Amino acid sequence: MYLLDVPAAHVGLLRLNCCHNLTGITEERSPPVLERIFTMKNWTLVAHAAICIAITFCCGSVHAQSNPLPLGKVNQPVKSVTCPNGFDAGTDCYGGTVSCQGTLDIAFTYGVLNPGGKDGTIVFFTSGDGTTAGFSQYVQAYTPPTHDFQTVQVAWETPWQETGNGTGSSIKTAACRPATLMNWLLNQKNVYSGGGMCAQGASAGSAAIAYSLTEYGAHEYLNHVELESGPVLSDLSVGCDPDSSAITVCPGNECLTGKKGSWSDSPVYVDGNETSVSTWSGASGVNACAAGNRIGQAQYSSWKAMSIVDGISGRQADSTFAYPKTTISGWLCSKPAGCNSSWCQNNSAAQGQLFYENVTSTKSVYRVDNCQSTEGVEQGTVPELDDESGLQGIIADMVSQCSAPHR
Repeated sequence: MYLLDVPAAHVGLLRLNCCHNLTGITEERSPPVLERIFTMKNWTLVAHAAICIAITFCCGSVHAQSNPLPLGKVNQPVKSVTCPNGFDAGTDCYGGTVSCQGTLDIAFTYGVLNPGGKDGTIVFFTSGDGTTAGFSQYVQAYTPPTHDFQTVQVAWETPWQETGNGTGSSIKTAACRPATLMNWLLNQKNVYSGGGMCAQGASAGSAAIAYSLTEYGAHEYLNHVELESGPVLSDLSVGCDPDSSAITVCPGNECLTGKKGSWSDSPVYVDGNETSVSTWSGASGVNACAAGNRIGQAQYSSWKAMSIVDGISGRQADSTFAYPKTTISGWLCSKPAGCNSSWCQNNSAAQGQLFYENVTSTKSVYRVDNCQSTEGVEQGTVPELDDESGLQGIIADMVSQCSAPHR
């Protein structure tokens, strides 16, 4: 076997040709052409072809995940418990703890309704700190007599975003907890019993799912996700900078807006969310996330590194935004006419945009008008769906997408 020198620049060109224009190498050639190629004495050309074939098999997406973060474990035993408030009537509840690197163990309760549902399993993560169950209207819609999904509501004993006891160090590290529990429920088939593997989250709950997809490998088993009003933790460094510029949400043809077009939204955390992010991220100083230029650049760099869109590339990359096995539907509240205050618009749409503009695989992001308060997509209307309510639009979308696995 001969080892031939191939200039690095040639290898780079071959990578571009192989990854972005496969027909340049793999197109069908007639036997005489192949004969001419392989009888040539130009061994460099043959080496080029061999390199290209190797790259074709290994290059994958330009957003390939170099170093996915490790999952933790669900500790045994997981026991049957009395359902806390917030779980639907008839739900069977179970309690246990999750262990992840760099975090204290955290207790959880999950509740299963319609066990063994044939259409698939849908796991829910609520907004805020995730300590209460929710999504009752969806649980009722997805289960008999209307549909035959198995639903799993999740509630944490303490905020999942806090790696410590009442404080945190890295929200990305803490996101191992929902990622681990969801993997245990679905991928390890401790609850999953067939059909689609799906998840739905709102606000910070949508961020839990986005971290799971981006950092912890959930794109390998999830078929479909519904993300409401978020993900809100897409870029903490922007959200914690009071001087951040407004972002155009749904520019061009990036979203399904019913021809209503884009709108402007600030990514800056407001209404107490800045206080939560300060605590969850372990930032030093009182309400550091709202302190602006009184906070040093090192803290902003730390916030960026623990974000969903962390900006880390190359060999150190631990994230991916290509999910060929997972479809995504997002629902973002538009800016009401005349709104110039946080009571009618918060950061959720802008932070969501920062995530969706990076996703390279199949996604459908919907504009939602007339939301209740700042994130109430259920009560809003969806122009793309002839002003159907957000609630009905999300239900129909989940039913159609989760019933058809994309494997």
